[in-house]
Amino acid sequence: MGWLCRVQSVLDGFYRFCGALAALCLMGMAVCVIISIIARILGSYIGGITEYSAYLMGAANCLGLAYTFRAGGHIRVSLVIERFGSQTQRWIELGCLAFGSAAALYLAWYLANLSYMSWDFGEVSEGGDQMQLYIPQAVTAFGAAVLALSVVHSFFEHLCRMITGRFVGSQLTAAEAELRAHEKAIGG
Repeated sequence: MGWLCRVQSVLDGFYRFCGALAALCLMGMAVCVIISIIARILGSYIGGITEYSAYLMGAANCLGLAYTFRAGGHIRVSLVIERFGSQTQRWIELGCLAFGSAAALYLAWYLANLSYMSWDFGEVSEGGDQMQLYIPQAVTAFGAAVLALSVVHSFFEHLCRMITGRFVGSQLTAAEAELRAHEKAIGG
């Protein structure tokens, strides 16, 4: 089980790294907006700055998804699940993770295919920058792939927890700590 802890630790570090990249994209987006505002006040135009801001927003969104998912920051609707017993809750959670894994994998495949098609056809943006569209699309596809990895990772982690009855890994994420506290509270 030691190798599994190391793999989990590496993956969690990778998700944090992608979250840090997302934060850098947000800062870059803010800089682009500030530069655009200052340029307009001075009566100047910087071609493509608005598009770069949008590309950075898309990159920040997709790169931050996996970290947010693993940290338990996504909205979870638990009103229905809480009405069931502990064992049923675990099975419902596993089913949700399986569905989420399939959806995230499809999203990653679709965005990667979109990026490839843009590269293959040589598509460029319609804005003032004339950027090759596959570049920002590839970043969003990468972010979606990392999200898919994190959801599949959570699925297998939950499955191992159901089989062995133990948490796998060297440290718990916030969502897992909350789940463990909830299971103790309901006597599961």
